[in-house]
Amino acid sequence: MINYKFDIAEEDFSKICNLYKSAGWWEGPCSSKQVSDLISGSLCFMTAWWHDKLVGMGRAISDGSDDAYLQDIFVEEEFRRQGIAAKIVGQLRDYCLSKNIHWIALIAAPGSVPLYEKLGFKEMTDYTPMQFHEKSIESDAE
Repeated sequence: MINYKFDIAEEDFSKICNLYKSAGWWEGPCSSKQVSDLISGSLCFMTAWWHDKLVGMGRAISDGSDDAYLQDIFVEEEFRRQGIAAKIVGQLRDYCLSKNIHWIALIAAPGSVPLYEKLGFKEMTDYTPMQFHEKSIESDAE
């Protein structure tokens, strides 16, 4: 049985680092301070456990009053297709709603759109997700 937790213990920080790295979302060293800052800077952070193995995670980032973004939704490959991601997203969504935050968004990774649609998310037509790339800054002089 998978156990879901909002409470994160400091002794679990290295497991969180490893999960970020296995998702390809973290390069280089990962300190407990960085993970602590990441968690404390989130509106909520949820983990999924199979016994003492961390198998999934997700978080909501928000100012706590207006809108929220779900991100870092990840489940270890061997545990996928068991409803874990749906449970994480549902719990994060419900947490935001309980805080009276009703504008909740995310960026769906390739292949994940059907999952999010089942959970009430719809494509934001005419909007394009964008990511900052420092090397693409145009000179102010131009």
